[in-house]
Amino acid sequence: MAGEGETTYTQAQVDALIAEQTAGLKANRDELMKEAKKAKEALKGYEGVDPEEHRRLKTAAEEAERKKAAAEGDFKALEAQLVKKLADAEAKSGAEQARLRGSLDKYLIDAEAVRELAAHSDSPALLLPHIRGQMRVVEQDGAFVARIVDSAGNVRIGKGQGSAPMTLGELIEDMKQDKTYAPAFRGTGSSGGGASRSTAGGGGSPSVIAADDSKAFLANLEGVATGKVEVR
Repeated sequence: MAGEGETTYTQAQVDALIAEQTAGLKANRDELMKEAKKAKEALKGYEGVDPEEHRRLKTAAEEAERKKAAAEGDFKALEAQLVKKLADAEAKSGAEQARLRGSLDKYLIDAEAVRELAAHSDSPALLLPHIRGQMRVVEQDGAFVARIVDSAGNVRIGKGQGSAPMTLGELIEDMKQDKTYAPAFRGTGSSGGGASRSTAGGGGSPSVIAADDSKAFLANLEGVATGKVEVR
């Protein structure tokens, strides 16, 4: 007979508890076996691999990645320097080309303008800036030539038949008809007092330079403009 406070179980209840515990243990066993099987399958890929060698290779791979990242950083820095150097060189080249083109334009325009003005005026220096403002150097058939242009920069057409560009002589004839410029031309009320070029520069004959001598022309530009130096 069971003592007071004790719980008694029938044989059927005992069997049920044992069956429940057994089922739980069996389920845990099956789960552990599945995990063990998965682990075994995963380890197959590492069969024959030395753990120490694996760690060494992993460390080497990580070091290689660091060196690669550093090398890429150095390359990008070098690339940036090269790009800047190229841009600076192009800018310098562009400035030099602009300077040379400016000198060429000035020579081509001034050489032709001064030569033509000398035949019409004793004060070419007064007219030269106004001639320059109406001329541009253009490229034609692979050569650079000075042309008369309008206010929009378009080449003006001459007064003759066809579409030939206006000549400097034609421009000067137009300027002679303009009361603003007419006094500066010989024979139209010249402000130069009718003095001939042969007396320019203190009564002596003016110096002469060849029309194709660009170096001499640029060196004597002021003399050419004032009539002390002739361009022939």
